[in-house]
Amino acid sequence: MPTLKLTQFGGIAPKQRPNNLHQAMAQVAEDVDLSRGTLRPWRTDKKVSDKTGQSIFIDKCCYLTSSNCQASFSHIDTDCCYIVASGIKDYPVIQHKDNACEERWNRLGFPVEIPAPHAQFLGTLSHDFNQELRQYIYTLVDEFGFESAPSLPSEPIYVHNDQNIVISGIGADFPTYSIAKVRLYCAVTPLDYGDAKADYDAHFLFVDELDFGTTSYVHQAHTVYGEECLTEEYEPPHNCMTDLQYCGNGQLGGLVGTELWLSEPLKPHAFPESYRYGHFNGKPIRFLCGERTGYILTDEYPAVIEMESPCQSQGCRQVSILEEPLPIISCQSACLYNGVCFYASKDGLVMLAGSQAKVITTALFTQDQWQALAPWQMIGAVHDGYYFGFTDKMGIRFKVPDSIHDEVQIEQLTTLSIKPTALFRSDQDNLFFATNDGIYQWNAGDNWKTFIWRGRLNALPGYTAMTAYKLVQEYHPTHVKHLVYKRHRDEMVQEPVILADKTVSDSRPHRLKAGYATLFFDVEISGQGEVWEYHIATSVAELGVE
Repeated sequence: MPTLKLTQFGGIAPKQRPNNLHQAMAQVAEDVDLSRGTLRPWRTDKKVSDKTGQSIFIDKCCYLTSSNCQASFSHIDTDCCYIVASGIKDYPVIQHKDNACEERWNRLGFPVEIPAPHAQFLGTLSHDFNQELRQYIYTLVDEFGFESAPSLPSEPIYVHNDQNIVISGIGADFPTYSIAKVRLYCAVTPLDYGDAKADYDAHFLFVDELDFGTTSYVHQAHTVYGEECLTEEYEPPHNCMTDLQYCGNGQLGGLVGTELWLSEPLKPHAFPESYRYGHFNGKPIRFLCGERTGYILTDEYPAVIEMESPCQSQGCRQVSILEEPLPIISCQSACLYNGVCFYASKDGLVMLAGSQAKVITTALFTQDQWQALAPWQMIGAVHDGYYFGFTDKMGIRFKVPDSIHDEVQIEQLTTLSIKPTALFRSDQDNLFFATNDGIYQWNAGDNWKTFIWRGRLNALPGYTAMTAYKLVQEYHPTHVKHLVYKRHRDEMVQEPVILADKTVSDSRPHRLKAGYATLFFDVEISGQGEVWEYHIATSVAELGVE
């Protein structure tokens, strides 16, 4: 006689019809942990902050939020522990981690144009070997010690090197910037009775460092000059820069219009023109950066830029554009995990590893089913090897392949009941999400959620009366519902008949409604305890007695 014994439980595969699923798979698998092949609930979620927003960043006890869904936060992993962000103000910002957690941000970078100083020689010129032609510039230094590009140079003046020079007009009005010091530089061209010496290339050399707010300075005669100014090629990040990300090689990267801008290594305020990349096949929408690879996700073809090797010349980094169009349709769906990029496209979830890409949800959803999820709304993160993706329609969790060449484990797809507005996976590999009333840590509470698992639609070989069942479980109340389906004019209609709807708390056999023969049945199990096995048969004797 027909019997069914399940000792392994799986997830859902919407692409397949309910009666064509593998015996262990399900039509519904919500808030259920299948990692051990059993039915286990997840823990409730632990509230960690009353803050909330469309973008969040968490680092231990530091919680940062923004109402801008395209805001980005990135941790600069150096001894100074900076956090940089874009999209939370009208310009990129930076701060030490402790101050950033209190949202006391400093503007990243410096003014684009710094007014020129004025140099005046008050002495008397004499026609001898002591004449010089001088120009002056100054740079700004912020609270972190970062130095700006130089100001415009002063007008060149003839001076006598035995006498003082008065410098005035040093800028002191730079609102929104956190300037602490001013560094003064001088370029000297020696003269030979009024004519410049042949083959002499003047460089701007350090004169002195002043407190910010000092607008004039006397350059004393016989000053010993310091090192050359090295910041002439520096430019600040653009005010409209988005997706500001720290890369493992010490550089920052961000999108400005149709270009990718990279910073000088270990100088997050400086973005030289030679470190810019463009001409992508599509408009850049999102930039993600790991230690070895950066991903430029566009509205057409994704691009990859290698970040591992040292590179300090124009256009020296190799950029590869993929041959297959895989446009990103949701900014917040994109995330990195172990150097691999995942994001939502119109065809499904894309896995992008280096210059190789594939849609990894084709075995789970048809294209129509994927579109029904509203993937353009998707927010996502990978935690513990599983992609968590949420839209207004559904929350999904499934195992991502370890390699782009591996097959997707379709039996691991489940759904989640939470409805977050933002997701974040911390460096401590904890998953956090925001709702309208705060930030929660997933699966970290003291209680248990109620899982729901509804098995495949089982087809019997003929009209059969299944009369007994049992669960092998821990002693905890579990709700079990058995349904069969009527046949009408040779068609099965969705009119279920409940054979049993009962809460069981042990592993003894239980009876179903007697004498009801059917061709199709399924079972729904829900609870907060662990279920190890499920058995059903046409008689109690076939189940055996524990």
